[in-house]
Order: sequence, then C-alpha cells, then structure tokens
Amino acid sequence: MEKYKIVEELNPGALGLNLVVKEKATKVKRVIKQVECIDDHHANEALEELMPVLKLRHTNISVYRDMFITWNSQISSLFLCLVMDYSRGSLQRVIDKNREKRMVMDSEWLQNMLGQVLDALEYLHQLDLIHRNLKPSNIALVSSNHCKLQDLSCNALMTHKAKWNVRAEEDPFQKSWMAPEALNFSFSQKADIWSLGCIILLSTALPEGFHAHIPKGRVVRSSKK
Repeated sequence: MEKYKIVEELNPGALGLNLVVKEKATKVKRVIKQVECIDDHHANEALEELMPVLKLRHTNISVYRDMFITWNSQISSLFLCLVMDYSRGSLQRVIDKNREKRMVMDSEWLQNMLGQVLDALEYLHQLDLIHRNLKPSNIALVSSNHCKLQDLSCNALMTHKAKWNVRAEEDPFQKSWMAPEALNFSFSQKADIWSLGCIILLSTALPEGFHAHIPKGRVVRSSKK
C-alpha cells in the first residue's frame, strides 16, 4: 500500500472493502479492492488463480493493474489487494437514475452497452475464464458509449461461504445476480450468462408507477405492437 494514498472509502461489498486511491508517483486514481483471506495459503491460492487476468487485453474489460498481499496489524488480518481502474459511472447508476426519474432506458444505448458486455464475455469464455461476479455495478462506464467489465473474481475468493451468504441474502430479489447453482458455489460460463439475463431484465423493466404517466389508450396500443 506504500505506493498509494487513500482518497475515500466506497460502500463495502460482501467480498471486500473498496478504496479509492491515488498513485503517489502518477497521481492517477485507482480502486483497490481489499479481500480478507483466511490464511497465507488462501491468499496465495487466490493470487495465483487471478494471475492470468493481468494478461487480458480487451477494450471492454478493465484489467487489474496490480495485485499484492498485505497484513493489517491493527485488526490482525491478511488481505489480498486488487488494483483496478477508477470509474465513477456504472450501469447500476444509470438504472438507479432512470428509476428515480421514472424514465425508460434508451433502447439503442442499452443495446450498444449489452453488445460490448457480450463481446467481453465471449472473449473471457474463449479463454476458459469466468467472471463470477457480473452485476450492474461491475459494468463500468468509461464514457457515454463505452463500457468495461470489472472486478473479475476467482474460485478461491467466491467460495468463502460466510461472505457469499451475505451477498446472496442481502436483497435476494433486487441485488442478487447469481445463477441458482452459484448459491452452491458452482460457477460456470452459463452462470455468467444467467447474471447477464438478470441485468437485461432489470435494465428493460419499466419503473414502478411508470404507467400512471401514460394515457391508457397509449398503453393498450403499445401492448398490441
């Protein structure tokens, strides 16, 4: 952590703490995900499993910039630190904003974004890699028409039962994108596609109360189409 200065702490995920940092040498903002590990073996197993991710080269995948293991003496815990690109925007923020304003997401824009996500997933799957943690907040918007998958995980981290149950039970109807088999720690390419399907469903669902602002006749005509 000596190379980085902590700027702010983001909302923690079920699997770890997220910190916005600045590289001291370049002043570039990054995000460091700190995942608590059981012991040295667990940390090194996860690190080894994630090493191939450093070699990924795809315009729609945000790769890890660095990975390292650190010891927090204050709480006597071992952490695997994953350094990612910083991006303020995400598909989750777009979904939340549209729901707040009771707006429907632009279909052409969404089709473009989902096409990029599919290209990235196809690239990963051709390399026999699985994302394992696909959800709207992990689809970063680097510009208005360009998105990247981020926060790829590995089997060693995703089979921590206590943390996984937190994620599964946090809000099973609105915040869980896991395929049924993933609840039993079984991950596959099909599970990634299931998660993508959940994202599509949420992105295209009409906001609550939306019909109240549309004349009844228009709703009927739209339904017939």
